[in-house]
Amino acid sequence: MATAKKRNVYRGLIIWMLVLLALTALAIAGYLYTQKDLERAVQENADQVEQINAARTQEYAAAVSELNQQNAAASQVDTSWPAPAAQGWDLMDLTGLPISAGTQTSVSRQEMLQGGMIVINRWHAMPSDLTDDLMVSIMNYSRADKDRTTNIPTENASVQLMAPAVDALMRLYQDARSSGLEMEHIIVEEGYRTMETQTQFWAKESDKLSARYSGDRLEDKIRQAGIAYPGTSDFQSGMSIKLYNYKSGDKEFSNTPLHETEQGRWLYNNSWKYGYVFRFPVQGFPYADTVDKSYVTGINLKMKVYRYVGEANAEIMHASGMCLEEYVQYLIEHPHVALYENGQLRCEVYRVQDPYSDTLVTIPNGARTYTVSTDNLGGMIVAAQF
Repeated sequence: MATAKKRNVYRGLIIWMLVLLALTALAIAGYLYTQKDLERAVQENADQVEQINAARTQEYAAAVSELNQQNAAASQVDTSWPAPAAQGWDLMDLTGLPISAGTQTSVSRQEMLQGGMIVINRWHAMPSDLTDDLMVSIMNYSRADKDRTTNIPTENASVQLMAPAVDALMRLYQDARSSGLEMEHIIVEEGYRTMETQTQFWAKESDKLSARYSGDRLEDKIRQAGIAYPGTSDFQSGMSIKLYNYKSGDKEFSNTPLHETEQGRWLYNNSWKYGYVFRFPVQGFPYADTVDKSYVTGINLKMKVYRYVGEANAEIMHASGMCLEEYVQYLIEHPHVALYENGQLRCEVYRVQDPYSDTLVTIPNGARTYTVSTDNLGGMIVAAQF
């Protein structure tokens, strides 16, 4: 009996060993199968990654090839300026073409305020940093060197302008005298208006009209009387002058409208050579063929006002027949232009974003004179004359 029990125990152990061996074999087989499946998946992954990398390499090579072709095509584009007309004035749009090679020059914000192209009208108020301390007395400034040929007769010593505008006016008066004109009788009645003065003008006219008008109607009537809202008068630019003619003991001369005098005609025809333009052309004034610009200037009055804009800008405005507002709008749409006369380069002008601070600008080589100015419309205008 004991022997039979012992034999049964051995048989049971053998069976369990066989079961364990079978399970171990199955586990090994399962591991080997799983390992092969994993290796196959890894290989498929690697093949897929290789294919993706190969495709991306081809795409990159194609993109590089296309960029090289574009660069090659761009390098073949003619960036030279077109040929100007052989005769007459030719204002050429050079937008997209390179500015002439030149010298980098530092320009201060104060200089930009005095460059002449600042637009102040009923739609654009003067900038806050255009202040009274930028002005000089026309009378005192023009007589400082004791050269009577450059003296500018004014209403009184309190009539002021910015210095660059006075410098140009001195040259204008000097050359007019050299041509035989008596400029002592062409008097600057008004120049720069302070905010205080402009406010007083507005308040005085408002008091006079407020009994009959109010609100927007009142403001329109004040403007129709020639009074701009404080901060929006062109006289607050420090660049505009109002003139009149007067000669003691000569009523005929004094009663003749300025534009009908010999001096007035010379001034109108030659002021652009010194950087000045007639500021407010209206239909038939100052001359019968004058084209009306009141729709852009906002002024429909016969005002004997001349405005300093700088020589290059004045020359282009003269050649093109544009007033200040039209010219600045033209530069907004065509930010790089050149003016030719009879095939010869006279001016190059470009407009960029106003930095509202001291900055560096490129002045074309060979420029005889230049101005850099804020236009008060978000732009800075660099104008060179050759």
